Amino acid sequence: MSQNMDMKKTSLIKADKITMQFGGLTAVKDFEMELKKGEIVALIGPNGAGKTTAFNMITGVYQPTKGKIILDNKQISGLKPDQITKMGIARTFQNIRLFKDLSVLDNVLIANHLHLKSNFLEAALKLPKYRREEKSMIEKSMYLLEKVGLADLRDEVSTSLPYGNQRRLEIARALATNPKVLLLDEPAAGMNPKETEDLTHFIKHIRDEFDLTIFMIEHHMDVVMGISQRIYVLDYGVTIAHGTPSEIQNNQRVIEAYLGVEEDA
Repeated sequence: MSQNMDMKKTSLIKADKITMQFGGLTAVKDFEMELKKGEIVALIGPNGAGKTTAFNMITGVYQPTKGKIILDNKQISGLKPDQITKMGIARTFQNIRLFKDLSVLDNVLIANHLHLKSNFLEAALKLPKYRREEKSMIEKSMYLLEKVGLADLRDEVSTSLPYGNQRRLEIARALATNPKVLLLDEPAAGMNPKETEDLTHFIKHIRDEFDLTIFMIEHHMDVVMGISQRIYVLDYGVTIAHGTPSEIQNNQRVIEAYLGVEEDA
């Protein structure tokens, strides 16, 4: 796709100089980010650079000390995490957070309840309205499990799955919330080379299949350089670079701050 066509894409989400301070510590300072519809964009940087803090501000876990976040021309900074999720932002975590004692299917079903319209009484008494919604949620959950390759494992306990499949399940659960934007926090963490390669293809697939915009934190440079249209680089809470994979690979400041031994490569 040409650069001119990229410029015409619709801006979906923006971070406007968001800052997060904890007492006298500034974890992220004046972070600016813009994602256009359909993009896969990466956020990289050394450990402790502020990447997860930035994610936490975007998803409402932290309220920015200053600055604002805009989704679809609506300000979302200041909203609670569940409100932001309902508006179309879902995320996964560096440390997989599945419901350990529940089945694969039940993990996805729980996420569907975010958009449940039946009230508590209708659900408790299993009235017709709730039964219809429950049937629809099961069908949707099975559809998502099929799309991520886990439908045959619907009754397995989630933590019995291999690590790569647990990642897929966490993503399926996020997809159940009907996101426009999916934030992936180190999706390749702990994966072997084959799992990492499969994940790279999988992320592209779900972006296309579910019409997603994806923002991810990742340390595996093969993944970052292989699927990202653009990359932001944080160091000590400050953005030190932003550009295409090629531009980032050849940015001397990035090499010194983060890539290090990758310079010769």
